[in-house]
Amino acid sequence: MTSKKPLNLKPSVRPNKTNNPSITPWRILVVDDEADVHAVTRLILAQIIFKQRPIELLTAYSALQAQQVLQTEKNIAVILLDVVMETDDAGLQLVKVIRNELNDNNVRIILRTGQPGQAPEESVIVDYDINDYKAKSELTSQKLFTTVIAALRAYETIMTLHKNREGLEKILNSSDSLFKVQSMQQFASGILTQLSSFLGCKPQGIICIEDNTETKEIQANNLNIKVIAVTQEFECCLKCNLDESCGHTEIMRLIQKTLLERKNQFDDKYTVFYLDTVENKATIAIVCSETAVDDSDRYLLEVFTSKISIALANAIHYQKMVSFEEASTIDFLTNLSNRRQLLYVGSTLLAHARQNAIPIVIAMLDIDFFKHVNDNHGHDVGDVVLKKVSSLLKESFKKHTEVIARYGGEEFCIILSHVSAKAAFDLFDNFRLMLSKQSLTLSNQTLNITVSIGISTQTENDLDQMIANADLLLYQAKQRGRNRVVIDQT
Repeated sequence: MTSKKPLNLKPSVRPNKTNNPSITPWRILVVDDEADVHAVTRLILAQIIFKQRPIELLTAYSALQAQQVLQTEKNIAVILLDVVMETDDAGLQLVKVIRNELNDNNVRIILRTGQPGQAPEESVIVDYDINDYKAKSELTSQKLFTTVIAALRAYETIMTLHKNREGLEKILNSSDSLFKVQSMQQFASGILTQLSSFLGCKPQGIICIEDNTETKEIQANNLNIKVIAVTQEFECCLKCNLDESCGHTEIMRLIQKTLLERKNQFDDKYTVFYLDTVENKATIAIVCSETAVDDSDRYLLEVFTSKISIALANAIHYQKMVSFEEASTIDFLTNLSNRRQLLYVGSTLLAHARQNAIPIVIAMLDIDFFKHVNDNHGHDVGDVVLKKVSSLLKESFKKHTEVIARYGGEEFCIILSHVSAKAAFDLFDNFRLMLSKQSLTLSNQTLNITVSIGISTQTENDLDQMIANADLLLYQAKQRGRNRVVIDQT
């Protein structure tokens, strides 16, 4: 049989009109070399609305044109495909391309032929991955309508299963990474990334915690909310209380509604999640402007957020543990190690230094005339002086320091390793000189600060004895006129 000569027509995309541009239409590709077939098909399908979604028709007049359309257009649900076009089996060969080369196993393919004897139905159904086979002569308007609706329903089921599988994979992968998170900041950043990935949008959003667990009834204008993480677009929210003064009024309204109703909120632009961690409640606002969240995604997100609630509780618990640990080892005023931490770490450092013949020194440093500062200027000024000296100590000894601790009052203890006695003396003497040349200006007052330092290098002694020796050398520095360094090796 002689192949039909294809028409010299170009493929096109013709969406049906809808009053709501946000509704995604069903996309159907009609592949046939007869213009009349396209016209009749359009006439029959033009007014179809299935599950509140209209039909959008794409047209191609040859298998080659259809392949080009399939390579550029996405989310095609159904293909109405002629068998005989530029060749006797052009449609059948296109089926192979769709399934094997383009790897599209979701689209529903309905073969239509005006010459059934050219491609027997039994062999075609068995040998080719198609979903229906119809002779054009039997496709009345009612049968075409029924066939298309059945194909769309099958496509919707396949895509729902596909999305569920992908969603569950994302939940499993995301849960693994979130449960490994221990820091609250890491958790906050990770959760925005994971949820945005799940929704298929750019990470944009806010994470906040509502601490008012004792309040039975949450008032919309009386929320005790703390913002713990934002993306760049919402940096301004870090400095506001998410109240009426916040510029993101729509997000604020949704967050309030989420807390009041204690459930997730969805609209066309934002997805807001409610997480209950018993001790705290949190909402996460994700900007998702690309597409609305459908029912299957909402179900999966409910599963996902239950996992996140556990991870959030874990992160909060860990943060509290870290805070308790820091409170027991860190001096609250200077943020240096406290005496307890110094004694705990120092013993290990000294034992390691002895075992490996590593030089180690312990210095005791005292701020000169500090009592006069408190008496003449007040304890608030004294606290400023302590913070200033602490900051300079951390900056000056960061390359050699093992421990810098506030030992008590205005006295500090510093342990340096891998430095000789002479190098240690030079380091502390340079620090003393640098500090004495600085002035601390407070309101209309200018203070000059000096320190006296004693250094012990005798590692044959235990930690307590080395500290006592350094303290004795510090006392000698005071007796010799202050603002000087005394070391047990000269």
